[in-house]
Amino acid sequence: MITSQAILKAHPQNSLATDLILEQAPLAAKLKERLDYLGVYYQRNPNSFYRHLSKEDKKDLDKQLKKEYSEILLNYFCHEAQIINHQIDLFVYKAFFADISPEHILALHIKLMEQLRQQLKLKGLSEKILLHYRLVLIDILAHLCEIYRRLLPREAREIPSSC
Repeated sequence: MITSQAILKAHPQNSLATDLILEQAPLAAKLKERLDYLGVYYQRNPNSFYRHLSKEDKKDLDKQLKKEYSEILLNYFCHEAQIINHQIDLFVYKAFFADISPEHILALHIKLMEQLRQQLKLKGLSEKILLHYRLVLIDILAHLCEIYRRLLPREAREIPSSC
């Protein structure tokens, strides 16, 4: 495969070649990103989708998702954004490959928030802090939506001018 550096070495005086390479670099990066997302989409195995799993496998996956989501909840406001984004990405990829619906993630969030609410109540603490944890749900659903958005052709992603 010919790289841009190889072309520049072969034609150092040729500014047209340099300009062309510089123009095409962002396009090549976008294409690579696009193909990576499409490649990820086609790597999904329908047999691994949540709806096709046995009851025991569904239970195991739910347990894993609950554990990972709990860790995200606990760490969301305490760790660096980069660490949390990585945890969220791992969670979202697991949900994406299992074809977990946003409703399923919402139900998990509500269940965990109810457990936290009960724990706070038992300790006599205010439940107002839990309102901030809506951000976790929004963040996770935004990551999941972004994966699906990038799978759409560019034309479908553009907002019509009539809006």
